[in-house]
Amino acid sequence: MKFLPLSCYLLFFFCFFSPFYLSAQTQADEQVNRKLYQLLNSRLAHMQAVALYKWQHKKPIEDLTREQLVIDNSVAKAVELGLTAKEITPFFQVQISLAKKIQGYYHKLWAEQGLPKALLLAENNPSLEKIRAQLITLGAEIITRLSKSEQQQDFAHFTLILDHPALDINDKAALFQVLSQVKAFAYGSRLDRIVAEKILYVGTSGDYQPFSFYRAGKRVGIDIMLARALARTLGAQAVFLPTSWPGLLTDLASGEYDIMMSGISKKLFRQQLGLFSDSYHTGGKTPVSLCRQKHKFASLAQIDRPDRRIIVNKGGTNERFVNQHIKQAQVLLHDDNTTVFEQILAGRADVMITDQIEVAVQVKKHPELCATMVDTRLSYSAKAFLLNRDLIWLEYINTWLEQIKNDGVLEQAFAQYL
Repeated sequence: MKFLPLSCYLLFFFCFFSPFYLSAQTQADEQVNRKLYQLLNSRLAHMQAVALYKWQHKKPIEDLTREQLVIDNSVAKAVELGLTAKEITPFFQVQISLAKKIQGYYHKLWAEQGLPKALLLAENNPSLEKIRAQLITLGAEIITRLSKSEQQQDFAHFTLILDHPALDINDKAALFQVLSQVKAFAYGSRLDRIVAEKILYVGTSGDYQPFSFYRAGKRVGIDIMLARALARTLGAQAVFLPTSWPGLLTDLASGEYDIMMSGISKKLFRQQLGLFSDSYHTGGKTPVSLCRQKHKFASLAQIDRPDRRIIVNKGGTNERFVNQHIKQAQVLLHDDNTTVFEQILAGRADVMITDQIEVAVQVKKHPELCATMVDTRLSYSAKAFLLNRDLIWLEYINTWLEQIKNDGVLEQAFAQYL
């Protein structure tokens, strides 16, 4: 009987049995994560009892001394088990923040509707000592499990298990983000992390139509639509984290954001600190004023006069443009980009210089406003997405951009909001 080389048998064994091994290992990892997530959910579920005790004894929800004691004890326990204060402190700080939010939810509910009859029964009202003992036990078990964990975290499973009506997707994402930093798994790139953890952290200002703004209390816009489309290609959920124009680059450097999507203009001062994707829109700066006064602002020379009041939102490229080109006019810095055009409508400012696409949106929204230099742009700018210096992640974004430019998705997004 003729035997095959040992390498052939090994290859057969690997090809046949490895899928079963990987499947079993994946299931085991999921079970470990599931138990950890259940413990976190159980700890937050105890907040109804905490809220009830404080309600009945007229104690405030916030107790900074007690909170610091919990953090100190948790850190001490974690350090004993090989974790660090740097990674475990934010984890418990977020837990405490969410615990207070849940307590506030119950206090508001009871103030409006009264205490449910079931909570008036003595057997349903554990003592403060018993509540604290349960929380200490849960906290210790959570820390122990974290110290032994080597698994990648999974936001999809996390959101299913962590369940409370007081918590929204951003609350869950905040806790998940600090959880994933405890014994953080080493990924080859940000792309690998997003695919594995199934969450995409998107930085957006929420104050710039038509790219990112609020409508009826919900975040909408071209970039919001595109961020969700991007997340779907990754099997992930897009979670939107607030940023601001003055703090955009600082937030990017924090490492907490995967991508900045907010109608961001490609500029060299930003490229020095991050990486821009390919452009998905081009335009430039142009002035806008009340229609009845637009003849006064038909050129930059007419705008830059001592008796003119030019308003500008703080921290972005509009301010940079004004600082560079306006030398005589009165410059009014405005902190809130969502209300800057109201200042012109109310007569508190004369003119604003901003991107053509924003002027088009505002003119459509407010018929009293008009572009003063129609079909003229004072500068060139291109919109793109801003990332950290991860070339693998950048290449994915550019490939995705190429696809949505050619399959109609990008065109549909612009058509919906213009």
